[in-house]
Amino acid sequence: MSKRVALIGAGNIGGRIISHLIEGGYEVVVHDPSDAASRRATESGARTEASVSGAARNAAVVLLSLPTPRIVDDVATRILAEDVAGRVVVDHSTVDPATAHRLAKRARSHAARFLDAPVSGGVQAAEAGTLSVMVGGDQAALETVTPVLNCYAANIFHVGDAGAGQALKLANNQITAATIVALGEGLSSAVAAGVDLNAAVAVLTTSSANSTVLSGYFPRTLFTEERPTGFALDLMQKDLGLFLESAARAQLPTPVTNVVRDLFSIGQRDGRGERDFTSVVEFYEDFTGIRLRTNTGQQVDEAVAT
Repeated sequence: MSKRVALIGAGNIGGRIISHLIEGGYEVVVHDPSDAASRRATESGARTEASVSGAARNAAVVLLSLPTPRIVDDVATRILAEDVAGRVVVDHSTVDPATAHRLAKRARSHAARFLDAPVSGGVQAAEAGTLSVMVGGDQAALETVTPVLNCYAANIFHVGDAGAGQALKLANNQITAATIVALGEGLSSAVAAGVDLNAAVAVLTTSSANSTVLSGYFPRTLFTEERPTGFALDLMQKDLGLFLESAARAQLPTPVTNVVRDLFSIGQRDGRGERDFTSVVEFYEDFTGIRLRTNTGQQVDEAVAT
């Protein structure tokens, strides 16, 4: 396989896997419409191109890390139209299963292959090269690109045919979002009743209510003074919408997700869209007047799967 890899989209995840690919011996060619992202990609050792086709030229493997289904569809369609036989397009974006199905079919008509391969672990795992990848699509195509994925992924799961990776990723994010909302409600209730937040967290992290969100992600985000953004509320709101659309196609009732998405909509209304998605919990803080901040704000190694 060629040692040239094209990367379209060098944002929070894409931009952080470049150095791992280069360390793995690959030549990385990047296209991103953002000047800042392109500059960071160059600083990481990649070569940048002004167009999608320029970046993809002569690359047997093209990685996508893009924000919306529409952009993924547009970019992948342009790449596949070049009719490079044997090319594998690997989509690390989070989109809907229907888009993945459509692009996999389109790839076959161009003698290429398309894998939906969303990732989890967030920016921390991308920086560490320990992402988890859930892949839908052709097993042989996955085997072809596994050496590339191994540069930045600690876990690679083949979960089924085209669209299966996206279906599982949306389920992952739906569960994560619901967990955040439930924790916000439960912690706010306990603190409002007079329980010290540090004591509550110490108990819950050793009880059945524990989760990676509570023990791993909240200490880096919600429980700190700064509340840095690792995954924007706007992006989670987008993913919840995709989950609901996919569930509607299967005629699946979604009462929990509808309530959770309403709370994220309130967060957007209140100007929290670009802040970390844990800021949805501030809905409860507004009622209690109590900020959920621990005394330590300690750092931990685990990363929430988003």
